[in-house]
Amino acid sequence: MSNRKSLFLGLIIGGFSGAAIALLASPKYNQELKDTLSENSKKVKETLGALKTESIHLKNQVIETSKEGAIILKDFTKDLKTSVDTWKKEIEPNTNKIVDELKNIEESIQQLEKVTKA
Repeated sequence: MSNRKSLFLGLIIGGFSGAAIALLASPKYNQELKDTLSENSKKVKETLGALKTESIHLKNQVIETSKEGAIILKDFTKDLKTSVDTWKKEIEPNTNKIVDELKNIEESIQQLEKVTKA
């Protein structure tokens, strides 16, 4: 991140330096040059200010979205756990009935095997 800041700062300084040299080397009169430099400087400041404001706004949106996402995920997880627990409680009697029926079937099969062997 530090390299990007340095690169960005270097580009800005280089841009200003190049613009200043180009303007100083041009055949314009001093007052026109000063006006142009002043106008360009204001535009750059406005642009940088707008970029700063937008980036702060974007950062705040990302933070807020992350917080909301964490809350939603926590609520979803809690609701899912509750649903699974409720489902388990609801099917428990049926599960017990199925186990009992399987035992009865097994006993019936064993009785049939005894009868067929005899």
